[in-house]
Amino acid sequence: MSRFVVALIVTLMVPALARADRRSFGYTYEYATLPEGATEVEIWHTQARDTWHSDTPERFEEKIEIEYGVTDRYDVSMYTVFAEAAGGGADENLHLDAVRMENRYRFADRGEWPVDTIAYLELAKDFGASIYEIEAKAIVSRDFDKLLVAANAIGEVAFGNNVPHRDLSLGWSVGASYEITPKFRLGVETWGASEDNEDGNGRTLRAAVGPAISLAPTSKFWVAGTAGFGVASTFESDDFSGAAFSARIVMGLAM
Repeated sequence: MSRFVVALIVTLMVPALARADRRSFGYTYEYATLPEGATEVEIWHTQARDTWHSDTPERFEEKIEIEYGVTDRYDVSMYTVFAEAAGGGADENLHLDAVRMENRYRFADRGEWPVDTIAYLELAKDFGASIYEIEAKAIVSRDFDKLLVAANAIGEVAFGNNVPHRDLSLGWSVGASYEITPKFRLGVETWGASEDNEDGNGRTLRAAVGPAISLAPTSKFWVAGTAGFGVASTFESDDFSGAAFSARIVMGLAM
């Protein structure tokens, strides 16, 4: 039995002593940071394909994140990212893809501002290539009794010797989640991005929407997931590539 499974079983059997950074969505960040001195381990599973055409590869991404609360309003985390692609001419085994560092800062306690706001900054280095990425998010949310509404505005730029052209991505994610019980939330979210094509000619818009579910058996463990369908379109040719699919499951364990 793996150490992670053992730790998970023990955690579920022990009374909670710390608040986990629970998520309600797979793609949309909410208004939350870890308390000062708290540590959490998160595991992310993402599977996606841009179209259902036979020449489109299926992608798999696995992230392992360690998150730490520096203060009650500021936390940092480190991601190790593994990726794999198969089908559609792609034959890429599971490999170390990148290392990422995330910073989140919330400006006030929940409910003090008309809209709760977090600033997010992520720095990344791709493995085995001179590719660096900077991603920024403006995270806003608002509680309406048991209904949570959250939105993210996202900008990402890539640079380095192995980036042949300016690579700018502008994206969004928006979610609404309703608390059925304190341990179970049900919602919906939409997300997408406009990004440069690999050859530097033109841009592609991808968008998806789907249901979101969140479970929190204890205050130290939670799991959230989203599955969505969408479309991809190339601006210049107005060519819709067809339906796209993406699914993500995130698990968090407070230590």
